[in-house]
Amino acid sequence: FDVDLKNLKKLAVLLDKFDPKTDGADRDWVSIYEESERLLYLEIDYLNEADNCERFARDFRDIDYVRVPRVYRELSTPRVLTMEFVESFKLTDLEKIDALGLDRELLAKRTADAFLRQIVETSYFHCDPHPGNLCVDEKGNLVYYDFGMMDELKPNVREGFRKFCTALFAGGPQVSDITLAKNAKQLVDGVEQAGVLARGADRLSVEKLARYFMRAFKDNQLGKKSGNIKQTLGTDLQTLTENDSFRFPSTFTFIFRAFASVEGIGKGLDEKFEIGKLAQPFIEKFTDSQQYRSDAEKKFSIFSRATGLNPKDVETAVTSPRKIAYIEETLRSMEDGSLKIRVRSLENEKALERMALTQSRSEKLLLATLFLNLAGFASKRVVAGAGYAGFAFFILQALMTNVKVKKFDKTQAKFVQTKFAGDDDDA
Repeated sequence: FDVDLKNLKKLAVLLDKFDPKTDGADRDWVSIYEESERLLYLEIDYLNEADNCERFARDFRDIDYVRVPRVYRELSTPRVLTMEFVESFKLTDLEKIDALGLDRELLAKRTADAFLRQIVETSYFHCDPHPGNLCVDEKGNLVYYDFGMMDELKPNVREGFRKFCTALFAGGPQVSDITLAKNAKQLVDGVEQAGVLARGADRLSVEKLARYFMRAFKDNQLGKKSGNIKQTLGTDLQTLTENDSFRFPSTFTFIFRAFASVEGIGKGLDEKFEIGKLAQPFIEKFTDSQQYRSDAEKKFSIFSRATGLNPKDVETAVTSPRKIAYIEETLRSMEDGSLKIRVRSLENEKALERMALTQSRSEKLLLATLFLNLAGFASKRVVAGAGYAGFAFFILQALMTNVKVKKFDKTQAKFVQTKFAGDDDDA
């Protein structure tokens, strides 16, 4: 076991060196390995598993459709775990589910809600909810087993992920473009807080990417198709991809693994299962619980927003004259030249990058020609040999640069932006 882990660590080091990361994600394979190693050693400590089991049970104590076997501490040791026997069967046993008259769609929803509660609310989740560890009893209650591999989101990741989910689901599927753009900024804030967004990343491009994915997600909820990401984002997407703008915490590896298991179980129970659609009411309910202490407070807040009788709108009305004066002052500063605006043109940056490559190729061809002429006119063998060597060196460099130019053009062709905001996809 120890030898296998040492070999895997060597492989992780190699992956860190040779992973091309062409998808724009900067993965830390060593960190992923270290997190996996930590969880694997904890998994063979049965007293740790007992602690995990009892904590998981506390997290779901108010959810009547989730059952967790009781641990018998007096009969358990680090190498022996004694638990309550809870009779159940796999969620993939569709024949038995149908024979008992259980509602498949309800079971799929419960599976998704239980997973979302772990990821969003408690931030303490089961890393391996495959059909052998996530079962169902004859009454339709979910039964969880095997709590050896559990993980918890760090505080910054937890808060960032919650902010991400709140922004993604806010406004519902038919959210306006103005509200979506505002939510996109909040989503990027969450991504940055969770440590996913790399320092120095082009935030404007990231927000543009966020708006695209959020709109695509909303369209998917409505059963619509979204446009091609490369045609819509073009150079912005290329810049983010080439700069490794995104980093994924090692914990996300186990979230993706758990998500894949839950998705597979859900699809098996219900062909129309989509965790994105099921998450909408769950996230809305969670957001309300964070913002409001009661239904009355929520209703009063909705009334205040609708009538404008709330501190934010009152402040906006009071401060509007000052804001107008500020805008006027800014415009005058632009007119008299005391205010300069700097913008970043990604298209021009790419054009200059290609120009630098072609210029380098021309310079090397020129030097190669110079050395060839030197070799041709030289009367001494030593000088002629040096000339031919210089020619070979620079012509090789020129050929290599030419390959870079062709690769650059090929990459640019993949990210040509042909659709813009407001274009009709059906046109």
